[in-house]
Formats: sequence, C-alpha cells, structure tokens
Amino acid sequence: MNINEAWIATEARLLHEADSMAELLVRIKPHISARLIDGQAWERLLERAEETPATMAAFPFGFEIPLQDPAPRADFGVSLVGNSRTAALYQERTRAGEASPSAAGLAWLLDETDREDSLLRRVIGRKMLLEYDIDPSPGNKQQDPGVFLYPVEGALAGDGRQVRELGAVHDALAHACGWSSIASERLQLERVYRMLEPDTLIKAVGAFPARERAIRIAATGFKTAPRVTAFLERVGWPGDGAAAGATVSFFEERSAFAYMGVHLDIDANGVGPSLGLSLFPNDNEWLKDIRHWIAIIDVIGERGYGLSEKLAELARWSTGSTTLFGRAGPFMLVRGIHHIKLAIREDRVEQAKGYVFFLMMCVQPKGGTAAKQTSRQLPEQAC
Repeated sequence: MNINEAWIATEARLLHEADSMAELLVRIKPHISARLIDGQAWERLLERAEETPATMAAFPFGFEIPLQDPAPRADFGVSLVGNSRTAALYQERTRAGEASPSAAGLAWLLDETDREDSLLRRVIGRKMLLEYDIDPSPGNKQQDPGVFLYPVEGALAGDGRQVRELGAVHDALAHACGWSSIASERLQLERVYRMLEPDTLIKAVGAFPARERAIRIAATGFKTAPRVTAFLERVGWPGDGAAAGATVSFFEERSAFAYMGVHLDIDANGVGPSLGLSLFPNDNEWLKDIRHWIAIIDVIGERGYGLSEKLAELARWSTGSTTLFGRAGPFMLVRGIHHIKLAIREDRVEQAKGYVFFLMMCVQPKGGTAAKQTSRQLPEQAC
C-alpha cells in the first residue's frame, strides 16, 4: 500500500469513527498531555475543532505549545490536502453556497491545485496547513485560520530564478484570504527571495487573514549563526541581527541542530519586526524519537527560554506511537515534534514554542499497517 492508498483507507475509516475533529480529539485525550493543554483552553480548542471534519486526522495535525506560558494552552493546526475526502467536503459546501468566506477561499485554492496545468499546482502541489489561533477567553469571537502553502521540493530554491512562481503563490494566498492585490507587497516578497543563497529555499508561504496584513515566509537551510545574521542584514530585518545570531550560537556550540528556518513577516513596506527561528535536529522533519530533541530542549532550559516543567513534559509526552481500538477498527496513532521555534523581537527571545504533530493511520487486516508504509513519507508542515 502506497501513501495515497493509505490516506484513502484511513479517511474512509475515520468517516465512521467521528463526526468532527473535536469528537476525535476527545477520544484521544488520554494521549494528549493535560499539563500542556487543558481546562478552558482545551474547551475553546474543541470549539474550533468542531468546524473541521474527522477525516483531517488522516493527515498531520497538531498543537503549537508556548513553552514560557505556565497556562496549559495551545494553538491548533490541521492539514488540508487536495483530492481527498476532506477537500471534496470543502469544495461541495462552497458550490452549495454553505461555506463561510474563509472556507470558500480554501475551496478556491483546492480548485486551482486540482488543475494539472495550473502554475500554482506546479509550485505548491496539493497540500496546505490551517493554523487556528485559540483564544482561551470565553465569549471572544474565534478568528479565521491562518493559511500556509508549501512549495514542492526545490520549487522556490534560493537561486532567484523562480520569481514568477513566487508571485503566483503570493497572488493565490492574497485571493484566498479575501485581500486585494498590492503590487508593492509582492515586490517586497520578491526582493527577500532574491536575498537567499543557492543552498537555501522558501519552504512555506502563509498569511493570517484575521491579523494585521503580512505575508509570512519560512526560509530554510541555514546551518550556522553567521549565515542567519548575514541574511537578516541583507533583507533589512529591523531587529538586532547580531543578537539573533548570538542566540543561534548557543545551539550551534552544542551541535543541537542540523539546520534552521528563518520566519519573516513581509508587507508593502518591507520586513516586519517579528522573527522566528525554527530548529531542526535532523534532515528528517518527522521525528518520533525524543532523543533527537534533547540537546535543543536542554539549551532552551539553560537559557530560560521555556519553563522547566513544560520542557520536561514536552520531552516526556510528545513522541511515540500506539495502537487505538476505535469504533471503526484499529488505528495507529503517531506523535512527534516537527520543530521548535524561537519567537524573537528586537534583541531578545520572547517565547519558545514546540510544534507537536499527530497522525492517525488505519491498521490493515492480517497484521499490515498503513503506518509501516507512510511513517517515512509524511508531507511538509508548519510555519
């Protein structure tokens, strides 16, 4: 069974397992740490998950956990993949006039990437990530999710030649968010892209329609502190590039990461003040073994970027796999850390966040599991 067949089989079984991601999350709550997500924040997260179909669990989903906040809370992320049962649901609701403007924008993206001759399809393939900001305060209006598109391998490599492709991604994202086209914003995005070196690339492009307008990119492939500092200087990041480089050095001295991602917000005026630095301990971004993450977690604790009790719980709980026996049959539940990100503003680390992923795969009869074929073939995720 190849990865597409495994996803089709898992979606089909999930149809009979739960009516929404919220119902499914309640079922797997024993495998989700109450020390990291619980109470009112958990209830509010379930409210958002009620909007998403259970079939989304056939693709990577997970939580963005703030490691400096003592409250047990997290934001929520799900994958939306074209040519899936989940995608068809978004598209059918839109055609029937039953979708919200946000969902209709997602359906439009799915329609565009369904076309094999589409430039957008050639650049980003057929997957995207939806990121839901979870406000734990009761009564506050929940906002539309952020949307992130993931270029296929090498489609936006740092050679400066794929400007047309980058422009197509920008325009599609703006349209899906309900924004008008701003030429100066696109030009600023292209300028930052041209500042990348050949062995780096843009791994994700996204936006939060409910926040102040900006295009967020994740540029990856940075392996040393000086290269991060030099890139920030070239693009004109308004913070302290030397201080950001010094932060990277703490991890570099411990050989804690294989490479890093640089996350920037770009608008019509240039690069914004927020900076994200993502740490990856291995070339494989889907790691189920906590041993890969110990060095990074240790440095975060030593530098005071995260609370010791939260870091300990992240290390104890966030990786591994188990078999679940559901209503529709057995599933393999896989969880791991996709990346850990430092949020930096000006010259200091404001927060560290752990991005924990989950995946459910149906266990096939006669001892075979979809998990055995797919665990090494997970799609890209997270910005």
